[in-house]
Amino acid sequence: MKKKLSNKDIIDSYDYLGNAASTTDCTGLIPSAPASKAEKEAYEDVYIYTPPEVPVSKKN
Repeated sequence: MKKKLSNKDIIDSYDYLGNAASTTDCTGLIPSAPASKAEKEAYEDVYIYTPPEVPVSKKN
């Protein structure tokens, strides 16, 4: 005979945050846009959130 689990046991055994999109993301890191380049660099020291800068090549 299978033991009937209580709601608390079911909830405690279920990893409901395991598939969340932001489990390892720094959501809410920056409350507003950086006011200066130094502030942007300080945020980048904590968490790299912008894509790398790619140099633009000139076409002949």
